[in-house]
Amino acid sequence: MTALLEVEGLTRRFGGLVAVDGLSFSVEAGEIVGLLGPNGSGKTTVLNLLSGALRADAGRVALKGQPIAGKPAHRIARLGIARTFQLVRPLASMSCRDNVLTGLAFGRGGVWGMAARGEA
Repeated sequence: MTALLEVEGLTRRFGGLVAVDGLSFSVEAGEIVGLLGPNGSGKTTVLNLLSGALRADAGRVALKGQPIAGKPAHRIARLGIARTFQLVRPLASMSCRDNVLTGLAFGRGGVWGMAARGEA
């Protein structure tokens, strides 16, 4: 059986700094996995590589057996891998719900389509 997510030899360099060096792992359906490490160890870089926010210098990433490395972030998100960014200052004039829905504005159905489904 194919793993849900397979990562083999994932590498990313920034100039002379090797941020991710030959990372390999797999995630099976239903499995919960954590990514731990000290500041500067490459955790965010790994998430950026998996989600398409950054391109790898080497390696292979497959979701449900299909290669996704090199695809644009919006296409990878539609396949089921996305990341969020820490927003230190939410939009204070909006409710918590509306702040969350703001992230859906450019997805399929737009904000109001998603909101209508959430209230149905």
